[in-house]
Amino acid sequence: MPAIRSRRAPTKGDQREQALIDAARVVFRDRPISQVTIDELAGAAGIARSGFYFYFESKQALLAAVVDQGIAEADVEMSEWLAADGLGRAELRRGLAAGLARWKVDGRWLREAFITPDPGPEVAHVRDRLIDQGCNLFSARIERDARAGRALAGPPDLIAQLAVRLRSTMFAEVYADPGGYDEDALLDTLTDAILRLVYGETPTEAPPPPD
Repeated sequence: MPAIRSRRAPTKGDQREQALIDAARVVFRDRPISQVTIDELAGAAGIARSGFYFYFESKQALLAAVVDQGIAEADVEMSEWLAADGLGRAELRRGLAAGLARWKVDGRWLREAFITPDPGPEVAHVRDRLIDQGCNLFSARIERDARAGRALAGPPDLIAQLAVRLRSTMFAEVYADPGGYDEDALLDTLTDAILRLVYGETPTEAPPPPD
């Protein structure tokens, strides 16, 4: 008996909605949302202006959808480290490097969503949910290592918030000042700062194997 598909194939409506999200992600890289028109977004997605409003009530609602999809990528970037135990410096640095690469491309709308104090209710709702989600994943890792006696004493939720916000703030700085940072040095320093925050230490070079 053939297997029953667990998901339906995307409809034309699904494809048009995704086309708007993909188009907006590109358009919002170049200009603030306030300078982008509905006509421009609809045209970039290959649909009529009236079609835009079938899927989204406003530009802010579309930006919220862009943020929702884009930040899901951050969970993937950090998943290797978040699923592990112990320091895991190499895994953490790889996740941070992937996040920095994403910010260098999408930093304009990421800053608008995560650094702007009031990005609008639609974006703020998604932003707050995603920050909570990211902090919860980070906090769960800290709690596991705390139970094993590896992490420092302290409230895991607060430590997670400090680490997550430090990451976003530094990535936003790199986007705002291209060429202003040595990226390798920044990634090394940010990695070690997070490890010190959580564990009070950073790994040292392993001793050479005996002859």
